Amino acid sequence: MQALRAVVIIMGVMIIAGMGLLVYGMMTQISWGDETEQSAVAEAFGNVASSLPTGAVVAGVSVDDGRAVVHVRLAGGGAEVRIFDLDTGAATGTIQLKAAP
Repeated sequence: MQALRAVVIIMGVMIIAGMGLLVYGMMTQISWGDETEQSAVAEAFGNVASSLPTGAVVAGVSVDDGRAVVHVRLAGGGAEVRIFDLDTGAATGTIQLKAAP
């Protein structure tokens, strides 16, 4: 009976240790996005200035796949979508959406 109790205790300890190693392995594989990497990207090209037309407002900004997409609502009822490269800060394109007459 004591041998069975010892085997159960040893197996319990092994299960807990195995789960701990599994969690540790998963945590080391996750990229948490270090703040120093993010600040290095921001400093790679410095400040970028882009002029908006009079009366225009920024409606939203989204970042994906190395690009920043800025949605601009124009005063005349139209809209623009401006695309910037996050590596260089350069404007890579503009899509102008005009209101129908």
